[in-house]
Amino acid sequence: MLILVAIVCLAFLQIVLRNVFGIGLIWIEPLVRQMLLWVALAGAMVATRDHNHITVDAVSRFLPPGRIKFASGFLCDTFAAIVCGLLTYSTFLVFHREFHDPQLGNFMPGLPHWASLLTLPIAFGVMTLRFVRFGFLSLRNTLKGKAA
Repeated sequence: MLILVAIVCLAFLQIVLRNVFGIGLIWIEPLVRQMLLWVALAGAMVATRDHNHITVDAVSRFLPPGRIKFASGFLCDTFAAIVCGLLTYSTFLVFHREFHDPQLGNFMPGLPHWASLLTLPIAFGVMTLRFVRFGFLSLRNTLKGKAA
């Protein structure tokens, strides 16, 4: 919540500085973008923690309760885990490359760009582990044929 308030305040400050005084602070826009990314990734991690993320349940809502519905959940969670795992790997490669060969320079004065990239593999890694967990729970329920 504090980050969201800071985003709004910093963006407002930048607008006032540009429109009223004709100046702007060069570090506000990249910081606001980074903070927006943090809020979005934190929201995604919270949604996957509670298994309340956005889903397309056009098929699963019509499936009868039991093994078939749990198998559908297993397939969806496994697919999501694979996608998040690939995103974790890809974003870690970008972070690693930038960490060892800083081509992008500083994100803000005093903050190297690789530091801002670190949030991506961490967030996607957390989501991967959560989808793997839900996949195992769905598989267990599929094999048992009953709800947890």
